[in-house]
Amino acid sequence: MAELPVRLPEEGTPAERPVLLLFRRPPYGTVFPAEGLRMAEALLAFQMPLKVVFLEDGIFNLVKGQGNKTLGFGDLGSAFAGLTSFGLQELLVVQEDLSDRRVRLEDLVQGPIRAIRTTELRALIDEAKVVMPF
Repeated sequence: MAELPVRLPEEGTPAERPVLLLFRRPPYGTVFPAEGLRMAEALLAFQMPLKVVFLEDGIFNLVKGQGNKTLGFGDLGSAFAGLTSFGLQELLVVQEDLSDRRVRLEDLVQGPIRAIRTTELRALIDEAKVVMPF
C-alpha cells in the first residue's frame, strides 16, 4: 500500500487561523462562562491559536472580586486572567460594551487586557477559523 505524502499547511492557510471564543453572558446564572473557560484551557493545551473576547454582559466575567463564596462560586475573572500562563497573549474586551455598562478597564482583573472597538471585533470574526459563543 502506497503511503500518502504528508502536506503541512502553508503559512497563512486556514489551519493557522485562530479559534475565537466570544463571552457574552454574565459570570453566574448559567454554565456558559465556566464551560467557555474550560474550552479555552483545552485549546491552549493543544497549542491551538486562540483569541478570547468579552462583550455585552460577558465583560462582567472580568470584574475584580466578583466571586461568590457564599454560593460556592469561584472568581472566574482570576481564572480567565490565568489563561495567559497557558500561552494566551491577551484578553480582549469591547470598548463600547464597557462604556454602556459603566465599567472601566481599571475595574477589571489584572492581566494583559486590551479594549477593542466593534469594528475590530468584526475583523476578528472574519479571520477566525471557528467562532464559539459562550
